[in-house]
Amino acid sequence: MDMDVRSIGIKIKSLRNEKELTQTELGDMVGIAASTIQRYEAGLIKRPKCPVLNSIANALGTDINDLTDGAVTKLGAPKNVFSADFKEMVSVPVIGRVAAGLACHAESYVEGYEQVSPDSVTSGDDYVFLRVTGDSMSPMIMEGDLVLVRCQDIVDSGTYAVVIIDDEDGVVKRVILSQNKITLISENPYYPPRVFEGAEMSRIRIFGKVTEIKRKLI
Repeated sequence: MDMDVRSIGIKIKSLRNEKELTQTELGDMVGIAASTIQRYEAGLIKRPKCPVLNSIANALGTDINDLTDGAVTKLGAPKNVFSADFKEMVSVPVIGRVAAGLACHAESYVEGYEQVSPDSVTSGDDYVFLRVTGDSMSPMIMEGDLVLVRCQDIVDSGTYAVVIIDDEDGVVKRVILSQNKITLISENPYYPPRVFEGAEMSRIRIFGKVTEIKRKLI
């Protein structure tokens, strides 16, 4: 059973107007752009993400099932699962890849949102969750894990970070810094360290520092 995205959009707009919130103000409360709120209200997002709808519902003082006319329950949510109160939580965008030139909050790469405690983030900094691919960091970080990344272009030696090499997609590595040399370490011993010396160091760009790992067990 599909959600009626047009009906959901009408309800979001009606509740937002009742609370005298602008699209920007609601977006700030949820952690998404005003343009995304506009697309939800217009019914242009054909596959709404439940975590985002949950955050919007909480910000508007309602429940996700009220917002969706019970569609979440009808879609098969367990009866003993209830909508969490995310009012004290922070919404962080989940991205599937980090590409050269990608801004920290490039919406075209956002798959959805994950809620984290305010204790997990620092006010004023940008954060994303990156979905890990490959096994180069196993067993510490496994394929499919979400790593919370604080967007910054400098890290301390020994830090786990998302790095971009040339025009490749970003990867998670342990970064070892020494005089005139950067070494990228994989936890999986089958992947040898990659060493960049002298002028080659300019091939490396730090996207951000990995601060947490989130794993869902199947």
